Amino acid sequence: MLRRTFVGGLGSAIVSPIAGLTQQSSPDRNAADTSSPGPSAIQTGARMKNGITTLAASNNAMWCDAVCRAHGRPGGFDDGLWLTRLGTPRFYPDVVTTVGAEAAPAQLKAIADLINSDRQREWFVKDSFHCLRLDLIGFEPLFDAKWIAMSGPRPDATHHRPGTVVSDDAGLSAWERCWTGEDGKAPAKPLPRVFMPRLLADDGIVFVLIRDEDGSAGGGILNRGAGVVGLSNLFGSQMDRVWQTLIAMAGELFPGLPLVGYEHGDDLTAAISAGFEITGPLRIWRLPAGAR
Repeated sequence: MLRRTFVGGLGSAIVSPIAGLTQQSSPDRNAADTSSPGPSAIQTGARMKNGITTLAASNNAMWCDAVCRAHGRPGGFDDGLWLTRLGTPRFYPDVVTTVGAEAAPAQLKAIADLINSDRQREWFVKDSFHCLRLDLIGFEPLFDAKWIAMSGPRPDATHHRPGTVVSDDAGLSAWERCWTGEDGKAPAKPLPRVFMPRLLADDGIVFVLIRDEDGSAGGGILNRGAGVVGLSNLFGSQMDRVWQTLIAMAGELFPGLPLVGYEHGDDLTAAISAGFEITGPLRIWRLPAGAR
């Protein structure tokens, strides 16, 4: 089963000046976070679930920014969101919100200013708390998903066939071909790369490749930021094994940090089976090119 998660994992875009948005550097992915949750952070209380969802959204925004920076197209953090004015690689969004309804007025203004800069292209927004009425400015829902999280004991990595950490550009290129389903195939027209080698210099980002005995591949990405570890871009024919391997490797590489991500459909079912909990809803919005 192949998974190409749209928008950071999901997205695609291009951008222009935004009124009121201050271009800022990305938060330090490796800085100590004294407010980050401990192993028992995920509780049944709504406040705790909202807290881990906020961390998950921030982690995802930092991941999207890292991918864009690797392409030389950095974004900015302000007004309770991240956005880029320089365009994104395919499968990545233009905007990721990082706080909920309390920041909705500022978020809506920033998004409206952004789309008014160019009405001749598509725009994508990750509404991380499913609280924006973007339909009022012409957007349509692309799909809904759920944030997921896991804390506490992890499976022992020695009980799973180990994954390989990608360490060079050749390996990263091979990983991306497996992820896109192009491994062993010669596409009629090569597609632009999504993941650039600059990402490998960040010790908070890990690309994992899992090879089965029959030669088939699976894998995913771990990224540390905002006091949690994001799991994204999972793929493979044996997804239960992919989930368990990545969970175990995250525990070894980033001990003590909660795991977060988002899924929908069958992939959400697989994540729950792997031990994740649902912590909140999100929505991906799309504005068609030329919409008024």
